[in-house]
Amino acid sequence: MNSTLKINWSVSALSLASLVVLGPLSGRASSNLVANGDFEINGGTGQIGNYTTLANWTVGAATDSSPSANVNVGDNSADANGFNGNFGTIQLWGPNTPVGFSINTLSNPSPHPYGPVNNGFSADGGVGNYLAASATYANAPISQTISGLTVGETYDFMFDYAGAQGVDSLGVNTEGWHVTLGTDTLDTSTLFNASEGFTGWQNYDTTITATSTSETLTFEATGGPSGANAYSLLDNVSLTAIAPTPEPATLALGALGAAAWLLRRRK
Repeated sequence: MNSTLKINWSVSALSLASLVVLGPLSGRASSNLVANGDFEINGGTGQIGNYTTLANWTVGAATDSSPSANVNVGDNSADANGFNGNFGTIQLWGPNTPVGFSINTLSNPSPHPYGPVNNGFSADGGVGNYLAASATYANAPISQTISGLTVGETYDFMFDYAGAQGVDSLGVNTEGWHVTLGTDTLDTSTLFNASEGFTGWQNYDTTITATSTSETLTFEATGGPSGANAYSLLDNVSLTAIAPTPEPATLALGALGAAAWLLRRRK
């Protein structure tokens, strides 16, 4: 066999061996086990259970004995139009907040003027819906049951979150989320928000190991202080299985097997 042919065979052997080695790295495709994790399947913006509906999620009772929970579906116009509920129209501070005067009983201080502020407020990615929950007034958990888990398998758990403030309040404030998934308890970093501010969207990403084939996922807003009208925002919740990474020895055996196959063909 001439040298040119040897080179071509070597390249072919290397290419196939590479495919055998690299192929298992892609793993299997994993779908999101959280239903409606982007909160797009809803009946419009507003307070869930009173002014709108939200598919696949259940809102619990308010933890402060309020008659209804201050958990809402919001969108990119929450600074301009707000979202309606039993607590009135809740508008967030933002570039499109209209000029007005807050005089209701929940105003802090009362009364005070409000209007547009260039704080960068927007929905996650600038489009779509998100969840907006108050930690300081009529706080309530929101949950769904996750099925199809494999005990002992590792999953990637992710979501986006942000902090915003309603126009009925002034003053520095904080936001975050307390999360439970089965026996796992997670808390996001506390977001520190300026008066009339918006924190911008953050990403939370961790891994969990399933201890049951079905587990309850629960979010509850955290933050304060009382009277600050702080809202924790949530979007893009996902739980996906992590494909196992092949052992180096397995990859090496795959490469050797490919080379042996090519040698047999050469003869």
